[in-house]
Amino acid sequence: MAADSDDTQQRELAILEEIIHFYMDKHEAISARTLSKISRLSLSPTTIRNLMEDLSAEGFLTNEGVTRGRIPTQKAFAIYVTRLDEQRQPPPSRAPEIPSLEEGHPALMDTALEEIGSYLAEHTGCAASVVLPKREHYPLNWARFAEIPGQQVVMTLQTLFGDIWNKVLLAPGPFPEDLLREVGQFITGTYRGRTLETVRNDIMAGEPQDLLSEMASLGAAFRMLRKAFEWREAPLLRVWGLDNLYRIPECNDPERLAIVHQALHDTGFLPRVMSQARGVGGGWIAIGTENGIHGLESCALVGYPFGWGGWRGLMAVFGPMRMDYGRVLAQTAQCAGLLNHHLAETVRRSGFGSAPTATA
Repeated sequence: MAADSDDTQQRELAILEEIIHFYMDKHEAISARTLSKISRLSLSPTTIRNLMEDLSAEGFLTNEGVTRGRIPTQKAFAIYVTRLDEQRQPPPSRAPEIPSLEEGHPALMDTALEEIGSYLAEHTGCAASVVLPKREHYPLNWARFAEIPGQQVVMTLQTLFGDIWNKVLLAPGPFPEDLLREVGQFITGTYRGRTLETVRNDIMAGEPQDLLSEMASLGAAFRMLRKAFEWREAPLLRVWGLDNLYRIPECNDPERLAIVHQALHDTGFLPRVMSQARGVGGGWIAIGTENGIHGLESCALVGYPFGWGGWRGLMAVFGPMRMDYGRVLAQTAQCAGLLNHHLAETVRRSGFGSAPTATA
């Protein structure tokens, strides 16, 4: 921005914001003549033309790729979203209607995610994506063990978020039913609310000597358990609204769509982008080259964290660089807040102690 005077800088910012809003709304370049007709500022056409020339010289506007007029650059959008952080963004006037999250209607997290992700993609007109932590980072609710023929034991566990997982383990020998019940009770009583990774690490560190002194046969059971809590899968990933990208000029050529598809299905993409993105209003925004992917320089990401306790997921919207950042950020924050509430309510219904406050 021009450093000649505060007045000049403020006029440049005001004109730039009007150009950005026009571009986000119309998806078109604007000329000084057109802007002088629609501007809410009391500036002469000549002044507006001069300000646009200055903004172009400073790298905030460009005529590259357009037949006439100017469009905002990545540098302009960076200024715009930085100013968003100085303003409190109002939430969308209409709250999302998520059937599975209605009062008194308990839902599995997978169901809630599906409905919230679909809502976000539909109402932003972009692609929505969620990355969840690895299974080993989920908090345990309870674990149960049962013997099945062929020297095998099936472990069933439930997380505090309602997920139920099963795993078949090879057993060194037959286990009495009361022994398996004792192991399940010990795991549940000791580790409820703690991550599966914590359970595994403790078991790998050695058997509980005080418990073994009372029931020596538990030693064999704990040796088997060292395999029970190995959930070394990649983070879970969900994507919605990829078909929306076909209607976005910045994304709809085959080569770019292939790049977008590969990026959005990479579980490390959102965490990498978030680590480099600018924080805005509790979330984050990455514009153009900030996403780190060659070929997606005309696109942007808006993201928001969600979770419960130490468990954290990432929610993001992927679309064109000209997206309405304030609106999309508010919608993403609202959806992340719904998931926070759902997770906290699910934990509360499980009867687990005093749940930590869920924060985005």
